[in-house]
Amino acid sequence: MSTTPLSLTAFAIDTPDPRGLAEFYGRLLGWEIDEAETGHDWVELADPAGGAPLAFQLDPGYVPPTWPESARPQRMHLDIRVETVAEGRERALGAGARELPQPADQQDALFRVYADPEGRPFCMCARRP
Repeated sequence: MSTTPLSLTAFAIDTPDPRGLAEFYGRLLGWEIDEAETGHDWVELADPAGGAPLAFQLDPGYVPPTWPESARPQRMHLDIRVETVAEGRERALGAGARELPQPADQQDALFRVYADPEGRPFCMCARRP
């Protein structure tokens, strides 16, 4: 068995609207859609730092999680680094996210929870308050 480290080629998110969700995350992150890697069923956002792209894959049957309830648990979530909690809030709401309840045991934490336009939770994680 090879011990060569592997690399991540993309992180794909299922969605009924690949381009619409890519545009939301593009606004949030400041990334651009890579049209050369994009089609009807697949849209990629290019990481300007050269990392793996964030991809959006067509899934007409996508159903959002019910976080914080667990009737339909989240399967993944993104943590996005910002300098401050206030900056995270401004960037998330400015991109079109909505605030979700902060977990009761995390009221003083340096992250806040938001939902993308399809109801998928993500966190804006601050370096400082």
